[in-house]
Amino acid sequence: MLELRAQRCLVVGGGGVALRKVEGLLAEGAVVTVVAPEPMAALEELAGSGQILLERRPYRPGEAAGFALVFAATDERETNRQASHDARARGIWVNVADDPDLCSFQLPARVRRGALQLIVASAGKAPFAARRLRQLLERRFGPEWAEWIEAAARFRRAVRRLGLPPAERESLYDGFFAASVDEARLCARVPTAPEQDELLGPPAAATPAPAAAAGAAAGERGARAPSADAGLVSLVGAGPGDPGLLTLRGRRRLLAADAVVYDRLAAGVLPTELAARVALHCVGKEAGHHPVPQEEISALCVRLARQGKRVVRLKGGDPYVFGRGGEEVLALSEAGIPFEVVPGVTAGFAVAGYAGIPVTHRREAVRVTIVTAHEAVKSGGPQVRWDLLAADPHATLVGYMGVASLPAAVAALLAAGLDPDTPAAMIERGTTAAQRVVRAAVARLPEEVVRAGLGPPALFVIGPTVRHAAAMDWRSRLPLASERLALVAPAGALGLELELGGAELVELPLPVTAAARAVLGASTVTGVVLHDAAEVDALEEEREAQGWGPGVVAWCLSEDAAQRASALGYRRVELVPGGAPGGRLVEAMAAAAAAANVECGTGMWNVE
Repeated sequence: MLELRAQRCLVVGGGGVALRKVEGLLAEGAVVTVVAPEPMAALEELAGSGQILLERRPYRPGEAAGFALVFAATDERETNRQASHDARARGIWVNVADDPDLCSFQLPARVRRGALQLIVASAGKAPFAARRLRQLLERRFGPEWAEWIEAAARFRRAVRRLGLPPAERESLYDGFFAASVDEARLCARVPTAPEQDELLGPPAAATPAPAAAAGAAAGERGARAPSADAGLVSLVGAGPGDPGLLTLRGRRRLLAADAVVYDRLAAGVLPTELAARVALHCVGKEAGHHPVPQEEISALCVRLARQGKRVVRLKGGDPYVFGRGGEEVLALSEAGIPFEVVPGVTAGFAVAGYAGIPVTHRREAVRVTIVTAHEAVKSGGPQVRWDLLAADPHATLVGYMGVASLPAAVAALLAAGLDPDTPAAMIERGTTAAQRVVRAAVARLPEEVVRAGLGPPALFVIGPTVRHAAAMDWRSRLPLASERLALVAPAGALGLELELGGAELVELPLPVTAAARAVLGASTVTGVVLHDAAEVDALEEEREAQGWGPGVVAWCLSEDAAQRASALGYRRVELVPGGAPGGRLVEAMAAAAAAANVECGTGMWNVE
């Protein structure tokens, strides 16, 4: 919580721990000097770009005296002790990594959700406990809290404009908190604009709006010509989940953006090299859980664009296929915001293809219908004509958001005369390393899905072409199809070998970016590829991030990497010397994956 802008800070050490201290200081606007005889490559790059001053030499006794804050993070306790002694002698705060006796202050574990920060500390007595508590909070406090804290700030400004006595202000704050926070589940949502007006109460309603504001509000109710002063909103389809299926245009828009507003299911395709200046807004949408209402998402895009920013609204699949993209574009049009639509690979077709199912096939399936399966359980009656779909033997039916509604959809089709032996499949997290598929005759599919434990996001496919899946399933035959691997960018030729083996890759730039952390948290990482001890140190803090569970395998390409990973407590360390390109790493991973599949299944259930 220190104010460090423009303050001179010293970091003694050149490894991964020192890099993390440097990253934190730069994020706070500090002027950083690093002293290290052999700094790691990431520190060299920061120095080369002018972000830090790097002295490639040992620490000199007494030099800590010229700084406002000092960090010592070397492997030599005597050097750390000297830096600590020098700083304390001049009344300068100093932190020594993993040595509380030499510290005058401790660094807490921190969870950041936008402007909201949750701090866990143990006074240096049990940092491992603080880190694990932070992991717990990372899981419990979702990314929607970042938008919630911004909404809370706007609500506070609105309340202060009312000029109420303190007690009445606190009462309104209590109402906002009670209306937007589920204390039992530790989740939050952003109140809509009408809800906020209601929470502000009669005084806000009685306050006359200025003429200009009233005119603007009236104008926003209809379509307006785009404003010359506004930025641009690009509605980008993220595709079905595989990062490689993001379109080239979509990637270009993301790399050029000032702000990205993304759904939780689209997080996995964010370019990990997005610059730190890019503001990331996770609006948390996933099946059955919308912590930020649609109205507030549209309002957020309008606000950002009116600040002159280039905004990417990133949505899973294609924005116009059950993605409510039309609603968001209409809101932009009514507000006079310039926009464009960048289509994405449609999940209904791509997911089926990754499961070996062609949605059309000559003489078998000449029509495709895509539906939202929850139409089967709508209380007001479905808009889907299940009777017509059941009577068409030459069509493929693809149902989105279908896990909970599958029994009702199947019952409606069977009641309308669909052959109960029609081939069918349910595909969970299609196109990703977490893909799982259940195939069965349609009448038995709901019970087999329950037996396999499939959950959202998932879609079902019903039709004659599903019978070809056993012969056309190419993905599950890849030896690394279930592996999601983290590795330091650029992955290069080794990355290509892993991708050809079927692995999903998360390339982590050093320093690790906020976008890379969002990608890490999108799904579970199964392993990390480590070239040397410096990479092990550089990624140590990421082990506490969401998506990086305790079972991650350290695939080490050198003995020093394996020794360091073992020392830092990786539960499983695999040494693959010479693993960089040439196939030895892929072979080792494939052997391990095959053994795991024998023990616990392959992610494919065929009960036809």
